[in-house]
Formats: sequence, C-alpha cells, structure tokens
Amino acid sequence: MEHLSTFKLTRDPFANEPQLSSYYESPCHADAERRLERAALQGKGLVVVTGQGGVGKTLLVRHLLEALPEEMFEPCMLVPLPGITDGHWILDRFARQLGVEEPAEDAQALIGQIYEQLAVVREDGRHTVLIFDEAQVLVDQGLLAELRGLLNLEYEERRMLTLVLVGLPSLARAIRSEPALRDRLDLRIELPALDATYAAQYLSHRILSVGGNPAILDASAVDALVKAARGVPRHLNSLADGALFEAHLAGRVAVSAVDVERAARDLDLFDGEEASGSDAGGSPEPAMAPPNAVQGAQPPALARVRETVVPEPPGVDEVVAAETDPRLGLAEPVPTRLAEGLEPMEFGPGLPGSAATEPGSPEILEDGPTAEGELDDLFANLVDD
Repeated sequence: MEHLSTFKLTRDPFANEPQLSSYYESPCHADAERRLERAALQGKGLVVVTGQGGVGKTLLVRHLLEALPEEMFEPCMLVPLPGITDGHWILDRFARQLGVEEPAEDAQALIGQIYEQLAVVREDGRHTVLIFDEAQVLVDQGLLAELRGLLNLEYEERRMLTLVLVGLPSLARAIRSEPALRDRLDLRIELPALDATYAAQYLSHRILSVGGNPAILDASAVDALVKAARGVPRHLNSLADGALFEAHLAGRVAVSAVDVERAARDLDLFDGEEASGSDAGGSPEPAMAPPNAVQGAQPPALARVRETVVPEPPGVDEVVAAETDPRLGLAEPVPTRLAEGLEPMEFGPGLPGSAATEPGSPEILEDGPTAEGELDDLFANLVDD
C-alpha cells in the first residue's frame, strides 16, 4: 500500500486481524493467561472470559492454545456464527476435532462418539480444552444452558474436558441467569481495556512488530490516539491506521495529533452505546466495567477473577452447541509455559498467596437449582454398555 511506504513500512502495523505475530502481552493479558493455564492444568470445568469488544479476547485465547503443550492437552476451538447456529452441527464439529471421521446423525450416538474420543484422550494422559469464542452468540440463540451436558462428562471420576466461554459482558450476565451453568462456574476473568501507559506501549509494539520505527507517531499523536481509543486495541488500530493515511495525504513522514483528530472524525467510534463501553443490546455492567483507560498512567487493574466450588455433577444432560461455518468457525489447535495453580485461587497481579481482590470485583454467585437433562438415562446406558 502506497501510504505505508511513506513511513518505510513493508506491512500494515495496525491491521485488525487476530495475528499472533502482533500479540501484545500487557500485564492484564499475562495475568489472565496464567489463570487460564492453571484452570486447564487442574482440569477445571467451566471458565468464562469476558470483556468489551476489541480488548483482545480472541488473541488471548489463541495465544493460550499455542501455549498448551500437545503432550498434555487436546485443545479445540469453535466460533459460532449468529443466525446459522445448530446444536447438532457443533457436536458434529467437536467430534471431528477429536478425531471422529464419520460423526453420527443421531444425537445419542454422536454423544457416544464424543465420549469415546474424550476417553481416548484421557487414557493418553491428556486433558481436553474446548474454547467457544464469541460465545454470546450461544446466548442469543438460546443454546447456552444446553452446554451443561458437556460439563457432566466424566471418566474415572474426573471431568473429561475444560469448557472456556469467551465473549462480551452480556455473556457473564447470561451465565448468572442460568443456574445450571452458574453453579458449575469455576473461574471468571474480565479482560479490561489498556490504561494510558500500556496503550502507548501497544502502539510502539505494533509498529516494531513489522520492523517500523515508533517515531512515525509523534508524542502528540500518541496522546491523541490513547485518549480517543480509550484503551481499546481494536480502536487504537483503526485510528492509527487512519492517521497514517491522513499524514501521508498531507505529505508528512510522522503522524501528528491533527491527523488523529481527522481520522477520529471519520470513524466516529464513540457514538451512542460505544462511548459507554457496553456491548450492543445490553446495559453497562457496573461490577465488570473496565477502568477508564485514559485517566492516568498507573498500571492497569489485573483481570478480575471469580472462582466457585463446583458441586458433584449429576448425570449427563442433553448437549447442544451452536452452528458455524466450517471454513470460518475454527482455529487450528496449536502447542508452554504453565503457571502452577494453587487452591484456593490466588488474586492480585500474579503474586501467589495474595488474598486481596480489586474493588468492584464480581460478587460471589449464589447457588441455584440444577435442572436434569433428558439424556441422563440414555447416556448412562451408553456408558454401561
């Protein structure tokens, strides 16, 4: 692209694509990943990761998948798409990820195939980690509670998989309204926006990742980008890319605050609900709202975490997942450093033994009744056979 050559760039430093080569590990991201690694290592059941759109949830979980060693884990990732989801399709796709060559059409038989493959993984000394990215789609399609059956799968009195749901803040609200899942919640992580200091570091990191010179953004431009984007990496990318083009059109080899202001006017990023940081279709959630990214240069609050005691799971329930395009719905499983997990859950900036939680951390969820699924007897017969 012509405007990139103005700044001696061979690749776009601010492409809004989930490229691991440009992953920026802020302290919040590093803390969240350590907690996810601990959950996988200890075979936790349900883990929920939320954050406003654009804060880097997808890159975080893909980076986690790369970090999980193949000799210890069987990682799978599914991305349901709105409007075309179907429970049988998700089971079918999950089965194929596990190595089932010809998934059955019948739901009962398909669950049996999944169980058999999970048992093979367990016998091999490994643990399955299933990640649903954009999991708020499951909420929109009314399929969230159907996932409880996956959490009930056991082999030799141990869970057969860790289920990680990743999505917008509305996902956490939906979990709280579903007793069948709420009672099985082991870990909840909120990924906040970047504060001013780390937002500026993010911009430099992205430029350096493509071999560029961070000086192409002068100090006024960095300040303007941080303020306008409010610490959201996706917005930082869009604004910075637009500002580069504005500077190119003006014949300058460095971006100024004027260029950022022009790009911000064109994008109109913070119109309406976007300005409040809430996800579309829902009101902001005070207990989970990320800190304002531009109020100061203090280190950002680490990802907020909740852990609950999971009761003994009942029999296997009906399992329904969501449909997605086979060409778009999956990330390739990939192999890390593992953080030792200790019970109870450690809090704070990754320091073992710290018992202090952040102000505004989510309240402890109340236990609720657990509904019985229709496939309990069917699956029990299958296991007995």
